[in-house]
Amino acid sequence: MTESHQPIAPVAGRSPISSDQASSARSSQHDNDSTAKSSGSGGDPATSTRMLSELKDKIAGAREVVKTKYRVASESTDDYVHEAPWKAVTMALIGGFIIGMLARR
Repeated sequence: MTESHQPIAPVAGRSPISSDQASSARSSQHDNDSTAKSSGSGGDPATSTRMLSELKDKIAGAREVVKTKYRVASESTDDYVHEAPWKAVTMALIGGFIIGMLARR
């Protein structure tokens, strides 16, 4: 990669940087980028930690949703079986018969 040694124009709110400072900043930035790429991380450790924390929070939220839906389905099934036991037994027998017919093929 070729580097030019032209003076950098000052940016509003920043002091002008000499070409030696700019080239050393570019080389250190290039070293940091190559280190980050070689280690497989997408940036600094703080960003990785924050992303991991957000992922854990999302997984915990999804786990709570699944628990709630499972509990609701379980309770409604239990209520249905207690209210109409013969219907539940008949449906289980029909389901078993259909699965047995399909498995026999």
